[in-house]
Amino acid sequence: MRREILFFLLLSASVWSSVASVRKIAGRNVSEYVIVYDAGAEAEEGKDLAESLCVSLSKVADRPLRVLSSREAGNQRRTISFTHSPGMKTFDYVVRMAKGSIVIDGGGCWAMQKAADLVARHLSEGDIPSGYRLKGSVEGEILFPRRPDVNLRILDDNVWNYRYDTIPDEWKQAGADCRDDFRVPRYVQLVRAYMPDVLAFQEYNSHMHERLYPRLQRYGYAMVTAPDAKPWVWTPILYDTCHVSLVEAYNILYTPAKWSDAGSKSVTVAVMRHKATGKTFAVLNTHLWWQSDARTPGSTQARASQIRLMMAEAEIIKAKYNCAIFVVGDMNCEETTPGVQQFMQAGYVPCYKAAAVYGNRDNGHHICSPREVGIRESRRKGADREVGAIDHCLIYNARQDVEIKIFDCIQANFTVRLTDHYPNLIDALLK
Repeated sequence: MRREILFFLLLSASVWSSVASVRKIAGRNVSEYVIVYDAGAEAEEGKDLAESLCVSLSKVADRPLRVLSSREAGNQRRTISFTHSPGMKTFDYVVRMAKGSIVIDGGGCWAMQKAADLVARHLSEGDIPSGYRLKGSVEGEILFPRRPDVNLRILDDNVWNYRYDTIPDEWKQAGADCRDDFRVPRYVQLVRAYMPDVLAFQEYNSHMHERLYPRLQRYGYAMVTAPDAKPWVWTPILYDTCHVSLVEAYNILYTPAKWSDAGSKSVTVAVMRHKATGKTFAVLNTHLWWQSDARTPGSTQARASQIRLMMAEAEIIKAKYNCAIFVVGDMNCEETTPGVQQFMQAGYVPCYKAAAVYGNRDNGHHICSPREVGIRESRRKGADREVGAIDHCLIYNARQDVEIKIFDCIQANFTVRLTDHYPNLIDALLK
């Protein structure tokens, strides 16, 4: 079961109370119903959702409900079914009655889970009438609260430098859109759903900035470097001004220009203070040179050189503040390569390995490009982070006053067509 669904269950558990009698839907006992999911849907929009709803409804039924796929359901008369109607917006949901059955319709797993959560909540409070109907959206909602033992959250993502106001032919044929005007609202809700203290982006161009930054500012975010800095900062760090204050920040453009890809490869360094605890911590956000040695000889060593520069900056921060240092970004090389091995040998720890509660090991990559519409397939060396990931999140100089609790690779279906990198989430405890 996806962690996003578990978050919903944790959030709503406090409002579900035991009841003295079995609840009814359109005059029939809840226990007469079967929960049905679309057999062709991904687990997060199908089976996982159905099973989580089954757990919720166990409090209002006199026996566990059955969970069936649409292939198995046959002619079941009384169902609570999940569906996804064409044209439904990503974060919208509708719940309606159809011949005594409940249909939960949503544009994606977040919306469908919210609708299912509301159905369970209403049943915990009373019966559902035959004319029952809900309509709403999760857009603008904080969906994934932190564990009680988490007080620092970092979100990292390569947001894809597609800055054109045209739709590639391949995307048109698929009925899909990859323009910033389409993707930005989804990025905004991604941020809003998790409300991280720190955001680290790569491939962040001025075209996206004009559309994304004003919307993030409404939620209290600011950039650590000047929003109109010259040269342009392609690897910005943003922070939630309500929970974090800025101590110092700067950006370093990698040189020579041959390895910087039109100035897009750099590292941004930010030292911040956590307001609630007074603790100081640092974040280094980077995007390294991307080509292979076969294409451009010397590429592997160019990345290794860029990593050494980062490590030198980290040592300066360590000497000055002696704080925990998070290093995140698209490094375009695997954990076993010379560049990343420099981190390991110096005592940096991948956050997925340091996580005390949960560490997602997926490689964090899938296909998405102007010529290939976003799909789950990955062409990396392997499905595991240690073998196939090129996005890395590490912690250095953690000592005893910081602990990684969760590292997650967010893979909600709508993220697949935002970029070819899944967002990475770090939940930590500053002590």
